[in-house]
Amino acid sequence: MRISEIAAYLKAGVANPEAGDPEITGVAGIKVAGPGDITFLGSTAFLQFIPESRATALITRDVQAQFKGPQILHKDPHFAYAKVALLFHKVDHGPQGVHPTAIIEDGVTLGKDVTIGAYTYVSRGSIIGDRVVLYPHVYVGQDVVIGADTVMHPQTVIYHGCRIGQRCLLHAGCVIGADGFGFAVSGGEICKIPQIGIVRIEDDVECGASVTIDRAANGETLIKRGCKFDDKVHIGHNVEVGEHCMFSAYGGVAGSSTIGDWVLMGGHSGVADHLHVVSGTRIGAKTGVIENIDKPGTYVGFPAEPAGDWKRGVVYMRHMREHFRKIRIMEERLAQLEGKFKDAP
Repeated sequence: MRISEIAAYLKAGVANPEAGDPEITGVAGIKVAGPGDITFLGSTAFLQFIPESRATALITRDVQAQFKGPQILHKDPHFAYAKVALLFHKVDHGPQGVHPTAIIEDGVTLGKDVTIGAYTYVSRGSIIGDRVVLYPHVYVGQDVVIGADTVMHPQTVIYHGCRIGQRCLLHAGCVIGADGFGFAVSGGEICKIPQIGIVRIEDDVECGASVTIDRAANGETLIKRGCKFDDKVHIGHNVEVGEHCMFSAYGGVAGSSTIGDWVLMGGHSGVADHLHVVSGTRIGAKTGVIENIDKPGTYVGFPAEPAGDWKRGVVYMRHMREHFRKIRIMEERLAQLEGKFKDAP
């Protein structure tokens, strides 16, 4: 692609037009980019690498006088670079068609140009959309619906009745629709509660390796469009996760909780059951949410509290030993004074 085409795609301007309209053949980081590559300046920390960069073009927020090639000006260079990288990064999923060792039961509907790998199993009544890719050893249960352009990597398991949207990406080992953790306890006996609902994942959702999302006890566990889950995230039964949420590794949400839109969860953080987290909330790493969060903001600690309060608490705790030392000194002095008054005539 030419620089002018990339700029038009990004709806961005171009500085240094005298450098021409060269062909771009790839993308790379500023330290390793070579001729034909376009790179980006994500922060001022990388300014030092500009003079020696061999990149053909640069995506930057402001014009960089030290870079002599064409520069695409964008308010968010990192985001722009990601969009450009998608233009050049085309994943080879192997040959289209159904591998001879795959098992496709009767009553399955296959869309156009599907790719189904070796030893993959698709159960009866399922609907596989156009250009869907099922890597080897994927299992698709009965009456599952998978939307167009979705990709599932090896060892992914989709239990019966679940719904997966369009353009989703599920990495290796994901399990969608296993039973939720539902049991009734009475008189020393544990009775399993049948989990008769489903999981519904909307469009453009990405699940990292070994993500698990439990089916609902009744109704559905819902993951709304645009969500991105890191490896080993767990979503309990009947949870509703709003649009464009991003959860880091080992994050978890317990059953029947409702998460708003654009909620960010750090690694090893968790939300207890039957809670609500309002849209726009940021939950720090290793944070435990055990009460509703009704006001957007950043929350950290266990139990979760506003980040400012938590930081002040940490400062107080660090000075606690000195405070105790001073209190002991004051108590000793007070005791001495009381002794003097007691002995006074």
